[in-house]
Amino acid sequence: MLRRIPVNGKDIVGLQKVVDPLLAGSLFWLFNTRPGSVVSGHLLYSSVLTVVLLSLLILSDSKVYEGYRNSRLWTLLGRATQGWLKIVATLIAIGFFASVSSSFSRVGFVAWSLVGWLVLISVHVGSQKFLRYLRINGVNIQNIVFLGSCETAVQFYRQIRDLPYLGLSLKAWFSTTIDAPTTSLPPGMPLPVGGVSSLQTWLQDNNADQIHFCSSDFSDQGIPMRNLIAILGNTSLPVYYVPQWIHAGMRCNVEQLGRTYMIELWGHQDLRFGLWLKRVFDIIVSILLIFFLSPLLLILSFLVRLSSPGPVIFCQDRYGFKGERFKIYKFRTMTVMESGDQAGLQQARRNDPRITPIGKFLRRWSLDELPQLFNVLNGSMSLVGPRPHAVAHNEE
Repeated sequence: MLRRIPVNGKDIVGLQKVVDPLLAGSLFWLFNTRPGSVVSGHLLYSSVLTVVLLSLLILSDSKVYEGYRNSRLWTLLGRATQGWLKIVATLIAIGFFASVSSSFSRVGFVAWSLVGWLVLISVHVGSQKFLRYLRINGVNIQNIVFLGSCETAVQFYRQIRDLPYLGLSLKAWFSTTIDAPTTSLPPGMPLPVGGVSSLQTWLQDNNADQIHFCSSDFSDQGIPMRNLIAILGNTSLPVYYVPQWIHAGMRCNVEQLGRTYMIELWGHQDLRFGLWLKRVFDIIVSILLIFFLSPLLLILSFLVRLSSPGPVIFCQDRYGFKGERFKIYKFRTMTVMESGDQAGLQQARRNDPRITPIGKFLRRWSLDELPQLFNVLNGSMSLVGPRPHAVAHNEE
C-alpha cells in the first residue's frame, strides 16, 4: 500500500517554495496582531508583504531548495539557518533606515525570529526525513541505467547501495569495454546487460527513470562520443554525465559563448543582491556581538597578556575572497608568532608544547577566534563562509 503513494521530492520542493514565505508572513502577522500590539493598518500590511517577498527571494538564493534528494540534513539545516538570518538582518536594516522599527515590539520581533526559524527547519528537515523514510520503504524510487566500465559501475552501485534514503536503484548497466569481468561484482549488483550498442534495444523493452554514464573510453566498441550522445539523447530520459576527474571544489556551471557551450569549473558567485544582503547581515551581527561580548573580550585579553610574553592579538596572513590576502585576528594561544607564508609552517597539533595554558582553554572552546568579529566588520571575512587557512598551508 505504501509503494502506491504518489509522492515526489520535486513536488514537495515546489510546494515548500510557496508555503515557506506564507508561513513566515503568517507568523509575522500573528506576532503583531496579538493583544497589546500597536502595529496596524498599512504599516502592518506592508510589513507582512515585505516578509513574504524577502522569504521568497532569500530562501531560494540560499539554495534551500537545491539538491533536495542528495542534500545532507546538516547541509539543509545550515542553508535554512543562513537564509533565515539574512531575512531577519534585512528586516532590521529596513526597519532602521525606514524609521519604523520603534513601532514594533522588540520582544515580539525576537520571538517571531526564533519561532520562524524553528518552524522553517522543522518543515524542511521533517519533510526530508519523511521522504527518506518513504524511499527506504520503496516509494519514489528512481531506476537508473548506468553506462561505464566495470570499475566505475561497481563504485556507483556501492554508493547508492550505502545510501538507501536517496531512493536510487541500479536496474541495469552496460559495459564500455568488450569483456567486462563479472567475478568481482559485489553481492546484489546486476550483471552487465551488454555493450553500448545494445542499450537502445534494451530500453525498448524495459523502463528506466535516468541514465548515468561516465567518462570512460568507448573506443573498444568503435562508438564515437558524438554517436553515444545521439543514442542517449534519443531515449527522452534524464541523462547525467559522471566525469571521473571532477572533485568537490569545482562548480561545473554551463556557460554559453555564442554557439559554443563551456563548463565553468571554478568561478565566483557575484550575485550583487546576495552579496549585499550578506554584507548587511555581517555588519549588523558583528557589531551586536562585539558590543555584547566586549566584557568577555577584555577579560580574555587580560588573561592572554598574563599567560606569557607577547602581544594579545595574533595576526597571520590568510587567503580570503577571490584569493586576496588579509590579516586574520585571533587571541594568541601559543608562545610563537609565525607568519602565514613562513616556510615550513608547523600547524598546531594535539598536546603541542607551544600552546599556553590559557591558549589550550581558548582553543577548546574556540574563544581564540572571537577577534575575527573585527575581520567580519572590516569586510575581510564573513560570519558564514569557508574557513581560511594559512597561506603556506593553502598553497600546499
